[in-house]
Amino acid sequence: MKKTSLFSASSVAVAVAALCSSAPAFAQVEAKLTGRVHYDMRAIDNTLSAIADRDSASVGSNYELRRARIGFTGSINKQIQFEGVANAVGSTTNIIDTAFINYGYNQAGQVRMGRFKQPFALEENTSSNNIDFMERSYVNQITPGKKLGAMIHGANDAGFTYGASVFQDDFSELSNQNPAGTKGALRVTGDLAKLANLGDGNVVVHLGLGAVKGTSETLATTSGNTAKQAEVKTRATIISFRDENRGLANAYRLQMGGDLITPTYIGAVAPNASASVGAWGAVGNNTVKINQDMQGLELAVAYGAFKFQGETGNSKFNAKTDRCDYVASATCSSKGTAMLDADVKTKYLAVVYNITGEDFAKSYSKGAFGGIKPSSEFMKDYGGVIGNGTGAWQLAYRYSTYDVALAQAAPSLKSGTVSEYTVTNDGSTGGNSRYQNSPSAKTHTVGVNWILNSNARVMFNFARTNFGKSVEYLDTDTNASSTKKEEILSVRTQINF
Repeated sequence: MKKTSLFSASSVAVAVAALCSSAPAFAQVEAKLTGRVHYDMRAIDNTLSAIADRDSASVGSNYELRRARIGFTGSINKQIQFEGVANAVGSTTNIIDTAFINYGYNQAGQVRMGRFKQPFALEENTSSNNIDFMERSYVNQITPGKKLGAMIHGANDAGFTYGASVFQDDFSELSNQNPAGTKGALRVTGDLAKLANLGDGNVVVHLGLGAVKGTSETLATTSGNTAKQAEVKTRATIISFRDENRGLANAYRLQMGGDLITPTYIGAVAPNASASVGAWGAVGNNTVKINQDMQGLELAVAYGAFKFQGETGNSKFNAKTDRCDYVASATCSSKGTAMLDADVKTKYLAVVYNITGEDFAKSYSKGAFGGIKPSSEFMKDYGGVIGNGTGAWQLAYRYSTYDVALAQAAPSLKSGTVSEYTVTNDGSTGGNSRYQNSPSAKTHTVGVNWILNSNARVMFNFARTNFGKSVEYLDTDTNASSTKKEEILSVRTQINF
């Protein structure tokens, strides 16, 4: 990262203030500008028919500005670290990607507060600038990621790290029944090769254990589609998976039934329900509570230019809501408690080989892998000639899966579809809960990475996904086709500093 002196334009004013101040000295403040741009091209091939409905957008071949971030990192007196990074792409109105203060007076016992990556999973705690494939695995789709919270963490010279945090699941709370810190994460890692003094500094045997436990809330809404007649049933998404290489969105979706909202009556007098429809995107009043209990296992073995890496993430989800029926009036005319349980298993196995011979152990530090530094940079300096170095080249392969099992009895197939199943014994009435598309999938990904230098990389991925059940577009009324496979060819160009 390039070191940048902040407030240089006001240095004279600062000097004058220093002379006038009675304080003995100023704190030593250092700051660095940081940023990244990831630009992707994606060609998607499946047998789903072409339709104009917006809910088919996820399987359209596309260009995508995957990440565009700008921010700063720095320290005060070397021992208090800080970071603030803004996200310039995405649909969220809150542009903060990370923002935290870390009190690092003792490397073995540090405290961090703000929005940061929670301590769970090797792949998640590897920067997107340095991951082996363009997208992280299915394991990552059920991990907490970046959340607001507080953490104690540390590392020692023997190769051990730990982190324990409490966090909330979103930027703001949905009710007063879910106060701050209702979820927690834990991660412990060790480099067994360092402990056993294996090799000559070119061996890593990384072993990690992790856990996530606690309760969060979400709101149930009606469908936001533009084709079907809107329903009065609201639903909350408990689990969803996307094709691993950013293909079909909601390749699997488990939803719990929430409130029945008051409908809008068309051409009739209330409460003639047969002439009523709901409103697209209407939000239920009662929150849905989701309890998650997850365990993770990490293993990575690196020897010279070769690396094997694998993880598992097994999670139990328990969802509960006190639902109301508002169909007959604007008040809660009837109440009921609904529950829905699911067991989710995810895993991946990956191998990566540095064709140009770079050593993976040199990029490993404090429980995660960093970027590979090419032994021969493609352009070593500004006066270099294109082609005067090869850069680093990598070959990679990954096998990744997810599998979801419901604790309820086998759901029944909804009439007229191939991939929507109603869950009628969840405790609600009318079978409001449902799962859609495939509860299992297997993805094979082959990658070729060209690392020009420490700040630039080009990636090529080809991924084939086989679904356990047929999948189709959701939230449309023109589901004329389905498929059990999807193939995606993708290319990324990226810079980071």
